[in-house]
This record gives sequence, C-alpha cells and structure tokens, in this order.
Amino acid sequence: MSKIKRFRCTKMCCFEAYDDDGFLIGYRFVDPGSIWREGGHLIEGGPGSVHLDREDGKPNTMEWCEVPKWTLKECFEEIDRAGN
Repeated sequence: MSKIKRFRCTKMCCFEAYDDDGFLIGYRFVDPGSIWREGGHLIEGGPGSVHLDREDGKPNTMEWCEVPKWTLKECFEEIDRAGN
C-alpha cells in the first residue's frame, strides 16, 4: 500500500477554474498554510500535473486543484501524515 502524499501551500498561487462542462469560470487562489493531499486521478490536467484535494477546507465542500509539477515544487512542501 503506497503512502498518500500530503502538502502544505507555502506561497500563494492561482489556477484557472472550470465548470463541469469544461468552460473557464474564473480563477482559484490557494492560500499559504492550506493542507492538501495527492489525489489518484487527473480530471483536467495532463501528465505534467498533480491532482490535489484540500484536507482543511470548509465542511461539505470539495476543494481541489490540478497543479503543474513545477508549481508543486515552487509553492508547496511535502509534509508527513501528522501535518508536521
């Protein structure tokens, strides 16, 4: 069983946001300090992207983003399961 990677945003970043039909609806900002985990499947991005699901978002919301791997390295740090 592989460990799910977890990340903390270290630098504000911005991504395009799309609706269920694939149309651009605006931009989503990711705040420093927010906690994310790597998801298993890409929805919009290609092989150069990583799907992240937010862990510390508001209840009953589904926050996710697909970041280019270079942005993941620049704006996120990997953390352990305990959040350290």
